[in-house]
Amino acid sequence: MIPSIFRSIFDWSEVWALLIPLAVFFFCKPKSNWQRPVKWYLITALILNCSLDFVWYVNKYNLFDSRPGHRWNNNIFYNLNSIARLFYFAWFFNCLRQRFMHRVKAIIPYVFLLFLLVNFIFFENFFPFGKKEAFSSRLLATESAFLLFYCLQYFIYLIVEERTNRIAWQPGFWIVTGLSLYVAVSFFIFLFYEHLMSSNWEFAVSIWDVHNIAFIILCTGIAKQLLQDCKKGPS
Repeated sequence: MIPSIFRSIFDWSEVWALLIPLAVFFFCKPKSNWQRPVKWYLITALILNCSLDFVWYVNKYNLFDSRPGHRWNNNIFYNLNSIARLFYFAWFFNCLRQRFMHRVKAIIPYVFLLFLLVNFIFFENFFPFGKKEAFSSRLLATESAFLLFYCLQYFIYLIVEERTNRIAWQPGFWIVTGLSLYVAVSFFIFLFYEHLMSSNWEFAVSIWDVHNIAFIILCTGIAKQLLQDCKKGPS
């Protein structure tokens, strides 16, 4: 019974983990200029993750259809999540106002948008029409690579500008730290996940636990940054 309860709680971690930083937003109301994209990312991710986990729950217990093998497809929500995450965090890094590599950072969302158009017009289906799966490993891996670049340039900026003194109090530090770990861990999961789903489905399901742990760390990092911002005041 206890292992089953913990398993169920962990399976829904993509939902409840987001409630941690959202609760901090509700009670602390941070005022930093970077808080808007973070707030909207959390709200958007909560809606999408509730949707994808609801579909997963329906499939797991076969709630609405008794036909063997009939499953709803929730992979579209992962694709939407990936797109939203890239654009919201690109906005977040822009709000930090670091002039280091600012032209490259400014052009990345447009490159990503071009990639989306080319990929889903010529190579992949965004919606699962006539396909069992619509999960795009190419999309999620590309998004993770771009976000990893944003994170790396953030830390390089702190070193170049000699702002490593009291580094944990630099604007956005804990968010970028959590995001760095999340995208570094998730990149290889995303890159090979589509192949794993078709070749070794049980392992694909198991390795997603690693993604969920990284996601919990990301949400915890966001919450810590928001609490720190409330103590320090607007930045």
